[in-house]
Amino acid sequence: MAQLLLYTGKGGVGKSTVSAASALHLAESGFRTILVSSDPAHSTDDTLGVAVGPTATQIAPNLWARNIDAERLARSFAESLNQATSDTFAKMLPGLDPELFSDMAGFPGMDEYFALEEILRLTQSCDYDVVVFDTAPTGHTLRALTAPDYIKTFLLKLLRMKAKIENFKGVLFKRDKTASNLASMLEEVCDKIDRLRTLLRSDWVTVNLVSIPSEAGLQECYRTIKFLETQQIKVRNIIVNNIIPNFGAETWATTTGDSPNRAAQLIKCEYDTQQPYLRRYAEICEAHQIHLVGVSRLPYEPRAARLPDYAKILWNPTKGVQFSPKSSLISGENSLTVSVPFIDTATWNITANTCLYQWEDFNMGGTVAHYQVPIPAGSSPTRRKVKDGVKISWN
Repeated sequence: MAQLLLYTGKGGVGKSTVSAASALHLAESGFRTILVSSDPAHSTDDTLGVAVGPTATQIAPNLWARNIDAERLARSFAESLNQATSDTFAKMLPGLDPELFSDMAGFPGMDEYFALEEILRLTQSCDYDVVVFDTAPTGHTLRALTAPDYIKTFLLKLLRMKAKIENFKGVLFKRDKTASNLASMLEEVCDKIDRLRTLLRSDWVTVNLVSIPSEAGLQECYRTIKFLETQQIKVRNIIVNNIIPNFGAETWATTTGDSPNRAAQLIKCEYDTQQPYLRRYAEICEAHQIHLVGVSRLPYEPRAARLPDYAKILWNPTKGVQFSPKSSLISGENSLTVSVPFIDTATWNITANTCLYQWEDFNMGGTVAHYQVPIPAGSSPTRRKVKDGVKISWN
């Protein structure tokens, strides 16, 4: 299973740039990495300098990219729920509007929740070592993290409504299989939501905030930290972009006198304005045990051919982003170790030629997602549980 490196932040703070640079760095470090964006603005295309579509596109060795249409995923789920609900309640409640639940796709956080759900499909496979997720602006992401609670509450209300109607004296519709089909669908989604929340709080997911040294940037960053704490989700890094560096006494001296340097004056003014915010960021990080990464304003646009230069700054070994990537597959002599969390809930199908695994809880709409371990053809694999995964061996 791949690790999930998630970036969120206020719009316009450089979140897509940070995400793309991180994906590039990890790929160049030898980890199979996919950069996924759910931002409707599709800033990933501009940052990479390459058109990215809804399917994985290989950008460079070990690096793939993909844009997720989260709104389409939410609409698809709402349509499935509409159909199941209509089939179940049409005879019980004549005149029920089958479009009653179509607004679910517009609930706050619904689209981003389904983007997260799609991301988790990627993390479960052996295809990648790291999934870098460039989320929509902070507000969407925060609503997505609470959306599972709202979805689950809504689904459980439907189940209770079905049960109450079925208990009415003389109601015979309960014998219809469509009612149990709806219950099964809703219960499966509730199980998936519980699993999603557990995974988001685990060590397999690293949540990072991107911000800038301004009042709006600081306040949104702090609110996000406090909110995530209520969700028991730990922020690992805060990346502050666009910091004006200290050019030193000689340069600042040109800002005063009879003929001051107007350009230097402007830069010095912005430098002074940023300092209180930078001190506050440092205090917040110390109080909440978060690693702070500062990135100076650059004399170039960090995109396309210049993105690697920005990646080197962002991932400076001593002051840069803190993240310990690992391979989802570790090769040994006639063996592969597959990194798999929650191993007790995974099911395996091993034959003389293949080794497949899946998580039932994440299958939706009748789709069964199997993931294949790349074992040699004609081998006779066996498996045993090891720390943080499963070891597949063959003769």
